[in-house]
Amino acid sequence: MNPLLGTALLLGLAGSAHCLGMCGPIALAVPSPRPDWRSRFSSTVLLNSGRVATYALIGAAFGFFGHGLRIVGLQQASSIIAGIILLLSIVVPGALERWLPASRAALLISRLRSSLARNLKRTAPEALVLTGMLNGLLPCGLVYAAAIGSAVMGTAGQGALYMVLFGLGTWPMLFALRMGSGLLGQQARQALRRASPVLVGMVALLLVLRGLELGIPYLSPISPLIGAEASACHP
Repeated sequence: MNPLLGTALLLGLAGSAHCLGMCGPIALAVPSPRPDWRSRFSSTVLLNSGRVATYALIGAAFGFFGHGLRIVGLQQASSIIAGIILLLSIVVPGALERWLPASRAALLISRLRSSLARNLKRTAPEALVLTGMLNGLLPCGLVYAAAIGSAVMGTAGQGALYMVLFGLGTWPMLFALRMGSGLLGQQARQALRRASPVLVGMVALLLVLRGLELGIPYLSPISPLIGAEASACHP
């Protein structure tokens, strides 16, 4: 199994404390169809399913892009560059959010917020899923970090799986918030916040190692193409 898949789940779990600030207000603002806990639970599932569906589409797009890079022989360099970008994002927090031109980002955020505002009070199942999907499109450095990881997975399917695992890692915290449970206290949230840059760093180092192709099984394997060329040179 690709070791990066494991980091996706851990990255989502550690970054879920960050999600409370970004997605928490939206989760709390959306009403349940009925006041009972079953209705709140089902609406929470629909909201988060919509958000993860958006993540899966993002992962598929980035994975497809990474597949194209592999075909033209640029995935090795792109993996190293992606790792360096993630390391820089730890040193300069918020750098990933500033990738988009300010004017375009402001326009995108404005449109997304308008769409969210129109759906926040709707409790039909399709409206809850749509709200979750729009929520998943809001600019977020943690999502960008996961998307970079999905680009190196090599296929659209693997990229989508990477982002789904990342999204599932954020579920426990947001479920606890919306269900009104004290599942994670303040100390646990602080621990998750401290762990987030560590896990982003782990993903970054894995990306660099994979790009270097040092011949380390699972962590830094040599690509089949290079291995075939080496066999041809040394019969």
